[in-house]
Amino acid sequence: MDAVQIWTSLERIFHMTPRELYSNEEMEDLQRACVRAVDQMSKSEKRTSLSLYVRDVMLSDERLAHGDGWENVLSFLDWVDGGMD
Repeated sequence: MDAVQIWTSLERIFHMTPRELYSNEEMEDLQRACVRAVDQMSKSEKRTSLSLYVRDVMLSDERLAHGDGWENVLSFLDWVDGGMD
């Protein structure tokens, strides 16, 4: 998995309810794999890849047109910073 796939998967997991996540073994496995991959990134790699993901995906013109914005980014970053649980 490349960095964009990791962050895309984690954003998808972030938006799931606990019931959706924990009733789906495949999603739980994906979360563990993504968290492991993030943990293996250097601080610089994590910072750069996450910044690019936020800029290019979460704050894209398309997402902004659908009503997403900095508030969505802040919530996601808080979750990432808190360990992605």
